[in-house]
Amino acid sequence: MTVTDFSSALHAAFEAPDPREAVNRIKNVVAHELAQTDTRATVKKTDFFNHSFAPDLVLSWPNERERFVFLKSDTRPAVLRDDVETIRKHDPIVFALDPVNDNPLGMDERGDSSRDDDTLLADSRGMEVLIQSRYNEPVVGLASSAVLQGGRGLLTEREAEAMASSVAAGFNGAQRLDSGATAAAVAQISGHFDRRRTSRLLRFLGAVWVGSGGMASNFPGEQDMAGDLDGTALEFLMELPPIDDFEFWRRIGRPLTLESISRLHLEDDSENLQFLVGSNLDVLHARACRIIEHQQELGEEENTDFRWKLEREMLCLRGPRSTTYFAGKVDELRVAAQEGDGISLQELLRRSEARRIPISELELATPTRTVSYATVNRDDVSHDEELLKLSKTFSSTAYVQTAVASLFGSRPLVCDFPSRTGKGRTAAKFPLGTFAPVALSLLTSLTSEERSSLDHVTRHYSEEQRQPALFEVNEINVAQSASEIAYGVAARNEIEP
Repeated sequence: MTVTDFSSALHAAFEAPDPREAVNRIKNVVAHELAQTDTRATVKKTDFFNHSFAPDLVLSWPNERERFVFLKSDTRPAVLRDDVETIRKHDPIVFALDPVNDNPLGMDERGDSSRDDDTLLADSRGMEVLIQSRYNEPVVGLASSAVLQGGRGLLTEREAEAMASSVAAGFNGAQRLDSGATAAAVAQISGHFDRRRTSRLLRFLGAVWVGSGGMASNFPGEQDMAGDLDGTALEFLMELPPIDDFEFWRRIGRPLTLESISRLHLEDDSENLQFLVGSNLDVLHARACRIIEHQQELGEEENTDFRWKLEREMLCLRGPRSTTYFAGKVDELRVAAQEGDGISLQELLRRSEARRIPISELELATPTRTVSYATVNRDDVSHDEELLKLSKTFSSTAYVQTAVASLFGSRPLVCDFPSRTGKGRTAAKFPLGTFAPVALSLLTSLTSEERSSLDHVTRHYSEEQRQPALFEVNEINVAQSASEIAYGVAARNEIEP
């Protein structure tokens, strides 16, 4: 809705013959305007209109405080000042139904109010500038969301244009380590938002600055840049046009955890999510995973690639025939298992051999008998002659129920084949760079194309493992078995979280 459209809709609302219907239409028009400014906001109408101290609309967000919106049709400076004086203790949004001219609340040239409250006086022209700017520069969406949550001062057309251009230039400047453009955005942000939103926006710019190779100490702002990105800022970063820069995402992602990424709300598997996860497979750890097989949905394009997604508040890896969900604990896997019979011993040996995964123990079962097999030293048992002889004594109805893979030489991954669930024994956690390919290779039967795609989606982790960083290499026990050494490159690099 453009400014002209808004004015026409508002004028039509005022012309409704029934006063109650006119009020309802006015609120609907403004509510639509606010919802376009911040698509994450929930807008609720109240039973009041143009009341002295009762709001006309209430804005709410998950994990954020509500904000009252007061609609005002009389924009004369004296009237607005009196109205604001009555309600300013609520830090509200005063939405003028007519354009606001000059400086009705006595703000300085930067738009700062001399009062200590965080009242925002806005009109439709200012809101429309932010709405249109979001389409041209998606990063402005972070500022428009912050405006409704904690904007302060004056937001008319001129102020909104300055804010939008400054935030967009500041983001681009932080990527280029341009201190001038970044400093201008810092000044603009500091004057138009409450403390929480100011901290969030500056932390966002600071993270981009550091992610682009700058030093935190050189960031052109006085705010503490040591904090991590919050969920809202990270979500906006995910929704920006693709930033194909490995080092950028690696710097951004070092403080993140699997849990912090799982809490994000994204509408699709954005390219930036692929970059973020793919660049930080060594620091994102999980203890459990569950694989759910699926068929191609009607109308869905045929795809042989694996891609990172967020579903059911979990990070998952979706492939052409299955989706693998990851969690910090088994009871945090918010998806029911697809129960089966297990797999044959020959199939387990084929899968483990394909990726050279050492198996330290396993459990075979028939309808009437269960046998557990392991060596005293927990070595790789997959090629034991005794095990092969033992399997021949069972009927064709014998299935492997569970198997334990030894990752990094000693950390056990328990694979439950009937439920296609993998979990670390006791407190064992695994980096996604190893957990994903090992779990998928053991718990499912992969085609050669799927194995290639899986290797591609975890390629950065593999490259790092082949080139361990100085001081990250642990000594290898000379008593390791040959199978442990074959898989021990990853063991030498892995660092406990």
